[in-house]
Amino acid sequence: MESRKMRNLKLTILQRLVISYLMIIAWIVGAGIYGIVNLNFLNRTIAHTILDSRMIRLAEESSLALYSEEAAVEKYLVSGDPDYRRQFVEVHAEFNKKMAEFLAVAPVEKQKMLLHEIGILHGRYDDLFTKTGVPAGRQRPADRRRELYLQAADRISNEIDEKLKALASFSINERDARLQQSEETATRVARVFTITGFLALLSVILISILMTRTINSPIKLLREKTKQIAGGDFGMPLQIASPPEIKEFNDAFNLMCERLQELDEMKQDFINHLSHELRTPLTAIKEASSMLQEGIFAQAPEKEKELFLIIEEECRRLINSVNRILDLSRLEAGMTDFFFQSADITEVLEKNVLKWSPLASKKKIDLRWDCPGNLPPVMMDLEKMEEVVENLLSNALKFTPEQGRITVSAVHIPEEKVLRVSITDTGCGIPQEGLKEVFEKFRRIETGKGTVRGTGLGLAIAKYIIDEHGGRIWVESEIGKGSSFIFTLPLS
Repeated sequence: MESRKMRNLKLTILQRLVISYLMIIAWIVGAGIYGIVNLNFLNRTIAHTILDSRMIRLAEESSLALYSEEAAVEKYLVSGDPDYRRQFVEVHAEFNKKMAEFLAVAPVEKQKMLLHEIGILHGRYDDLFTKTGVPAGRQRPADRRRELYLQAADRISNEIDEKLKALASFSINERDARLQQSEETATRVARVFTITGFLALLSVILISILMTRTINSPIKLLREKTKQIAGGDFGMPLQIASPPEIKEFNDAFNLMCERLQELDEMKQDFINHLSHELRTPLTAIKEASSMLQEGIFAQAPEKEKELFLIIEEECRRLINSVNRILDLSRLEAGMTDFFFQSADITEVLEKNVLKWSPLASKKKIDLRWDCPGNLPPVMMDLEKMEEVVENLLSNALKFTPEQGRITVSAVHIPEEKVLRVSITDTGCGIPQEGLKEVFEKFRRIETGKGTVRGTGLGLAIAKYIIDEHGGRIWVESEIGKGSSFIFTLPLS
């Protein structure tokens, strides 16, 4: 058992898949051979069906020839016209020709026996005509003799006709039976192919699941190791021996881990985000520029103006995104200078409320200002604090629907010696599981209201600035009722 396991472990994933799929291919080939055999049977059945149809036609044509033969004899016996005699001879020869053709293609003994009986009866019919003694001239036989001939000929003709009908009926039954058999065979082949296709697909799925389970343990180890690396813990290198491809991947993974220890995780986040965040405005600018260059709206100045506005808006968005990324990078690297001074937070709040009021009015949002007078001054960098308030207000406007309300307030908390500022909206709210992540960089919380564009850096920048001021920032939220972003600043 152990040796078998070892042999299995030595098989690469590709080899396992090849063996498994070869088995499926063999299965499909077997079904194909079965289909070919049945198709050959169908071809033979169709050939027999065609032959049966030919025999039915010959029987019908023989019956017509027999009727023509009888009619020619009756006309000849009545009129004594030699033309009718010649017509009889020609039809008689045609009937014999049909019988010979019939006998040559008849595949069944019963059919041959019926044809033999028809031949005997037709011979009797011929002998009867000869025995009438009718000369080749225009003389007519006596009435009595003509009447006896017609009675005898009619009996023979009826027997021949019955035999021909029996022959045609037999061929029709044979044809119908073969057609039904062909239909059953075709249905059976289709069912086999359908079942084979379904089972082949099911086998592929099962093989994929089995292959996945075979390599699941090594992949799980690699996944866990990846999580550790993402958390900054590189630890000891992984040792995975099988399957061989996973071992090679493990060696490459360990080499990668050694290189990752020399890299800064923030730089990687920066590159990933930069490529993602800047692509959309650049694409919009490119498309709008191409349309202007091609002169698509050369005859529509208002459309060209809209394209210019799009380019301007996307450029502004691009610049803001780059500036935020650079600001965050400088903040994290400790390269940002803060110019603290004792100032009144009221001026900063009023300035931003006035700045965002037009946009709030356009969106039919009630932007309120609730701040008592004579608030104590705090130590802050005015420019950086304006950026904090701007980010929070912009965020609130994004997530607040029409007819909503945003309230900006500030209160003095004497017992804590801080000034607390809150920006409260009536937007969609933030899920509880997202409250801890909302201040992380490049993170946008899904609210079920659609994706809101942004870099995901505004709140992260606000947190860095408030931390540098010695304050604290947090969020209180309830789904469907809104959110309150609150920060505190120590008094001067």
